[in-house]
Amino acid sequence: MSTSPAALVREFHRAFGLDARGTPAEVPAELAAHRGQLLAEEAAEVAEVSVSGPLDRLAHELADVVYVAYGTALVHGIDLDEVIAEIHRANMTKIGPDGRVARRADGKVLKGAHYRAPDIASVLRRQGWQPPEGGQGA
Repeated sequence: MSTSPAALVREFHRAFGLDARGTPAEVPAELAAHRGQLLAEEAAEVAEVSVSGPLDRLAHELADVVYVAYGTALVHGIDLDEVIAEIHRANMTKIGPDGRVARRADGKVLKGAHYRAPDIASVLRRQGWQPPEGGQGA
């Protein structure tokens, strides 16, 4: 059995007859709103338990966020692994050529002069997405 989140969520969607697309696409507004609501519910549960614990519940809620996020990507036909790889590529450019990292007072890593933003539109186009006519597809 695979432990890849994408493969596991795809198996779940197939087993339960849930939406799954093979190519990135917009979905009906009602479905998009439903997926957004599911994600918001899961994120709220993470926010709540991250303060009050216990750790096993936090792990559960974090996994639920990832599971629902992968499901939402699948509903939209997005290969989320490839999108995450592009985000990672961009995040790694936050390290300066001298190896230094700029941080906010709370520790958040900041974008430096050498930061190169992710090109998600290109990732989606490689997956078969065609931006709407006149759309930016940044």
